[in-house]
Amino acid sequence: MLPKISSMSPPSTRAEFEERMNVLREQLRLGKMHFAQGLRGPDSLLKVRKLPNGRIDLLSIDESARLQANMMHQMLSGAFGSDFDDAIAPDGRAPDD
Repeated sequence: MLPKISSMSPPSTRAEFEERMNVLREQLRLGKMHFAQGLRGPDSLLKVRKLPNGRIDLLSIDESARLQANMMHQMLSGAFGSDFDDAIAPDGRAPDD
């Protein structure tokens, strides 16, 4: 049975977008996100720059980095529903792994 997934809500303000990028950065720093070899996800995230005032330079964010940040927000906010949470074991693996 597939879990019920709600639609992804895009950020509505710059602050919300920056928050999503910072959450993604923190998840990467903690080692909670991994990429398969050959994907360009890590490369696009490495190109994200900060402005002199410490804010994120929105012009340095490409589509891949934006999608990664929105996906991480969706996963952490529980938007995949309780069926999805029940299908994943506490160690983050599917029960039949």
